Amino acid sequence: MECLAIYDSGNYTIKMKRHFETKGLVFEVVSIPCKISFHGCGYCLKFPEEFREIVVSESKSLKYPVRGLYRIIKGTTKNTYEKLPLSPQ
Repeated sequence: MECLAIYDSGNYTIKMKRHFETKGLVFEVVSIPCKISFHGCGYCLKFPEEFREIVVSESKSLKYPVRGLYRIIKGTTKNTYEKLPLSPQ
């Protein structure tokens, strides 16, 4: 499955994408779906769920904390989104 990480700004999202690329991880910057948007339009980081802990911890250590984390649940016509905790349970 894939996840979405929401940051405070699109610039933070792009900075984190570039940071992960230097580590050999290629993630995608996509528009935040309207269903989960905190404040209008914006961008988020889309990545495989297996990198969830890495994304949250690296973002926090670089002072660009993840503000929302969602699992993408693929539907036949529309996706739904499940909010995930930022720390492992």
